[in-house]
This record gives sequence, structure tokens and C-alpha cells, in this order.
Amino acid sequence: MPPRLLACALALTMLVSAVAAQNRVSGAAIDGDAAAFTRNASALMESHEEGGVFSGAVIVARDGIPIFRRAYGPANREWAIPNTPDTVFRIGSITKQFTAAAILKLAEAGSLSLDDPVIRHLPELPPTWAPMTIRMLLNHSSGLPNVTALPGYATNFGRIERSPMETVALLYREDLLFPAGTGHEYSNTGYILLAGLIERITGQTFERYLNEAILVPAGLHSTRDADPGEIIPRRAAGYRRVSGEWRNALPLAASAPSGAGMLASTLDDLVAWDRALFSGRILSLASRRAMFTDYGHGYGLGWYVGTAYGRRLWSHGGFINGFSAIKDSYPDLGLTIVVLGNSEIVPAQALSRELAALYLGVPARTQISVDQTILDRYVGFYRTGPRSVLSIVRDGDHLLAQGIGQGSGEPRIILLPESDRAFAAQGDTIRVAFDIEPDGRPTGVMIHRDGIERAGPKIDRFMARRITARRFARLPPGR
Repeated sequence: MPPRLLACALALTMLVSAVAAQNRVSGAAIDGDAAAFTRNASALMESHEEGGVFSGAVIVARDGIPIFRRAYGPANREWAIPNTPDTVFRIGSITKQFTAAAILKLAEAGSLSLDDPVIRHLPELPPTWAPMTIRMLLNHSSGLPNVTALPGYATNFGRIERSPMETVALLYREDLLFPAGTGHEYSNTGYILLAGLIERITGQTFERYLNEAILVPAGLHSTRDADPGEIIPRRAAGYRRVSGEWRNALPLAASAPSGAGMLASTLDDLVAWDRALFSGRILSLASRRAMFTDYGHGYGLGWYVGTAYGRRLWSHGGFINGFSAIKDSYPDLGLTIVVLGNSEIVPAQALSRELAALYLGVPARTQISVDQTILDRYVGFYRTGPRSVLSIVRDGDHLLAQGIGQGSGEPRIILLPESDRAFAAQGDTIRVAFDIEPDGRPTGVMIHRDGIERAGPKIDRFMARRITARRFARLPPGR
């Protein structure tokens, strides 16, 4: 072989070897011992299922190939039908990345520009919204208030069928949270408005355009509108907890979530979506760069963009009546982790990050934080037995739990958040999940400790006094 060709061959061999070595390092934990990862992942998920805080399905896939794919708990509690890895779940705000892709598709076709004022295409919008651009809607810098935060949304507005523009019109008389483009506030309203924009430009329903332009080309056969009135094979029912008991999720109009959260999907479809999107099969390189650019607040266009465990992470969670979900994508590893839950207390983000830590062989850092105003809601007393009460107090940025009454004398335990309503003690010896009403008001608690589950309603201080009469003097301050 001529010297020049030999040198080229050696250089190519070294490059291929370096890439292969990098791939081995990137997934050292799983490539080195798949059985150990499966055991550890199984133990993690089973502990949450036994603790009563997980019902759903989970997948860890690399380059589209499942490494861990399991389902837990009931898809339907009334008929005791179990979840399977093929069960269809609502995915809530994970829908936003599909809506963003649909807008970018229209931009590629020249039907709009991301920097167009929205009012150019929808002239009926209030004049004060004139500076608002399509890009601002996509990256949550528009200043639009959240329609889901309107008083009575869960019990009134959210149960009435409306077109996307009729929903947005509910906010025409509301002030913007800040001048368009000058701040960042996550807004479902913005993505509902994007659905209305798509309908105006295409002359099609948002559902039909999304299906034809995005879902079918991506090969997603199980991803669809989660219309509660339709018959959807293998669909999971959604649940919440009220005063210590499981209840069906509150009803929601089919049209209410629209471009902000209307979709239902499966584990396999969401993994396939990553493969189709990242490969360039759906969007151009320029569109994908725009989608995954951090516009200053850790958010791109329909995705959170950041890092976890020293790796790039593109992610989005979803929460909608009866369901909690997350899809974490680590583009440099080809790794996708999806957690889909059919109850509102599922700590989807914490579970996904713990699975990633197991995969990478590093300590878990869930980085979950809960606002102190939310923590303050949980402060008080919860009846957990005939003569037993659980006391919850806030100490700084975390909650403390203590059993009082019968068998009391226990020390206070620090509860670390797994989501905004599920908490665990260090070492996972105790898990606590709060039942809340749509307005955020807590009504009960579920406690899992040493394989035993207890649940009970929230009670006032006077009832706590009656239950623990002999020990009332030892009750901590509470409501």
C-alpha cells in the first residue's frame, strides 16, 4: 500500500477507534453490566410502585433500542386492568414540542416567520399584544397569562368545548404579565394560541395538520389527540387522590388543552419521535438549531434545554388531569428516558433523573425544588389511624414530618421532594404523597413505610387534639 494511503488508513482507524471508545465511556455503566442496570432500575421502580406513588410505564432506550421497558400498577382501577408497556397515556405538556415542530414546519414552507408579529396573522388580537412574535409564544417570553390559572378553570372553563381562539379570547381583557419579549413566564396560553395560528394559516384543524405534517411522517402510530369522548384502544384511565382515597381525574373538555397538552402517546412512540426528530427526518438542521437554542431561560422552542450529570439534556414534562409524565433526551448519548404515569402524584422527573444516574453509574441528583408557598400549603395535621396523626411543618425550604399520638415519640424526618406533591425521606424509608384539590388545597395524605401503606384526610388542630388528647401539649405548631 502506498505510504499516503497507509497513513490515511491509519488515521481513519484511529478516528473510528476514538469514536468507539467515546461511545463505550458514554455508556460505561450499561455497556459494562446490563444485568446490573436492569436489577437496579427494577428495584427503583418497584419501590415506588410498592410505595403507592407510581402507576404507569417507563422506558430507557439508547439509539432507539430499549434497554429497560416495564409497566406498573393499574391502567384501570375499577376493573383491575394492569398497565402494559404498550398502554396509551396522556402526555400533557410534552405536546408542546410537537406544536413547536408544526410551527417550524410552516416556517420552512415560507408560510410564516418566527419573528412575525402574531397579530399579522390573527388581526383580531388585542392591540396591546401587537409586539408579540411567534418566537415569543414558542419560548414563553410573550407575557401571556396562563389560561389554566384563571379562577374556576378546573371546574368551569376547562370543561367547556372551545376552539383555540375562543379559549385565548378569555384573556383578551387581562393585562400581560410583562411587556412582550422582556421576561419569561411559562404559559399554556401561548401554545393554545399557536394552535389557533396553525388553523388560520393552514385552513385545517390543528389535530389534522399535526397528524399529516408531523405524526405520520415520524411514524408515530399511537400518538393522537386524547379526546376523552373517543374510544382509544389500550388507553389508561387517569387518577387523583382526595382525602386519602383514589378518585377518577376531574373531567376536561377535549378541546381545552389544544396545542399546549392535547396528545396521548406510548413509550415506543416517544422514543421513535426522538429518533425521527434528531435524525433530520422531520425538520431541517436550521429548524432544529432554533428549537434547541437556549433563549436565556433554559428553554428553547417547546423544550427545556440544559444539562444533567455533565451531559446535555433536552427535556419536557407533562401534567394534566390524572396524568404525570416526562421525556428526557440526552443527545450526546443517544439516550431517551420516558416516564408516563396515570396518577397526579407520580414523581416523573425524579424517577427519570434517578434512572439516568443508574445508567451512568453516578449518584442521583434529582434537582427537584418546590416553592415555599406550595410547601406552606401542606403544613398541618393528617389523620393516619384511629389514634395516630402525622404532623407536617416547614423548616426553610423543606418539610419535616413527625408521627404523633399512638406510638408517638418519633423524631422529625426531613422530606425531600420528588415532585410538587410527592416527597421521600433520605434512604427512601418513608414516602409521603399529598392529595390536593385543583386549587392546590391539600385534602389528605398517603404514607408508605416499611411495606405498609396508610392514608388519611387532612384535619384541623382541634381534631388533632381530640385524637391525641394525652399528648396535645407536644403537638407542634400547625393549622
